[in-house]
Amino acid sequence: METEKRHVEVVVTDDGDELWRVVWIKQARDGSIYLGPAISFPETDLHSSYHTSGLFRLSRLQEWIKFQKLSDFKGMHTIITHGIPKDVERRLYEPFKSKKLDGLVFIDFRTMKNNTVNIDLIFLEQGRLELLQGLLRRGSSDLQITIFTFMEPWLVIATQSY
Repeated sequence: METEKRHVEVVVTDDGDELWRVVWIKQARDGSIYLGPAISFPETDLHSSYHTSGLFRLSRLQEWIKFQKLSDFKGMHTIITHGIPKDVERRLYEPFKSKKLDGLVFIDFRTMKNNTVNIDLIFLEQGRLELLQGLLRRGSSDLQITIFTFMEPWLVIATQSY
């Protein structure tokens, strides 16, 4: 499964002036996908990897879990959920610096009704938009869904406050 390298980031603001990175997602040429929180402490190295073989783990500290191969991906699967309180200390996350990206999701905390914002990173079988109906039934008035169809499988980023 040879593909182009891809890079998507999720950024937030709470004042309209400063942006900070909260989540990054990268797809390697071999199709493997790496993702994690953009935390300002490099020694933590918190990230997850989902390899084309189907092997997945949340960090180097966890054992490997066998999921379906990315090349044969079917259905929909929430890979990780990252929750952020709106009053989080900015120093925990890296400031966003403009760079070449394939995709960007922008969250303005001022538009979110509740105190915690959840960011769901979901893989979706190509062309199967009907599988997203469950997200729409959550009933959140500030639900935002972004779909990146250039990734294989499709990457869905759903954000809403709780």
